[in-house]
Amino acid sequence: MRAAAGALCALMLTLSAAGAQQAPTEAKATTALPGIDAAALAQSARASKLIGSKVYQGDAAIGQIEDVLVELDHGTAPAIILSVGGFLGVGEKLVAVPVSQIKLGSEAKFVTDLTKDQLTKAPAFVFGKSN
Repeated sequence: MRAAAGALCALMLTLSAAGAQQAPTEAKATTALPGIDAAALAQSARASKLIGSKVYQGDAAIGQIEDVLVELDHGTAPAIILSVGGFLGVGEKLVAVPVSQIKLGSEAKFVTDLTKDQLTKAPAFVFGKSN
């Protein structure tokens, strides 16, 4: 029994030594895709992290980010879709707000100078329909 255990240990040591002697795999060089600007990416935010965030005017939450519109031909985001008005999800409407009207304020809150009244009086946004 001792001989078998000794042989097994010797085999394991031989295999692990052989594995350690294998040539290391070379790191493959990467090349950025055309049109990718690393500095711009560092200043960007993922839409999935924006969606669901509250938007404030002062200390009052006046809307919630529901979606981000992307203009594919030019690679821009012209508008953020906010849900505004209503109570507990009843009576809410969607409003397209220019991206320039939403800022990242202190405490990582999204803020706007638009008023709740302006947003509730804005035309409703309907996906797939030009407004």
